[in-house]
Amino acid sequence: VSTLHIVANKAWAEKNPAAAKLFAIMQLPVADINAQNAIMHDGKASEGDIQGHVDGWIKAHQQQFDGWVNEALAAQK
Repeated sequence: VSTLHIVANKAWAEKNPAAAKLFAIMQLPVADINAQNAIMHDGKASEGDIQGHVDGWIKAHQQQFDGWVNEALAAQK
């Protein structure tokens, strides 16, 4: 199992509470990260390819993604 953490400057995070909250609550399944790495290893690693991978992941997980965004935006208020 691999765990990645997003690191942000404390002063920046305090000025950007929505982003800080998003960083704190987002969790991507290791299987999804491994699948993305495999796709890139197979040659689909251009900026356009990666944007397509991101768009596809969001579409497949739209409800979860929207929940993260809404929770992050609520922290901004």
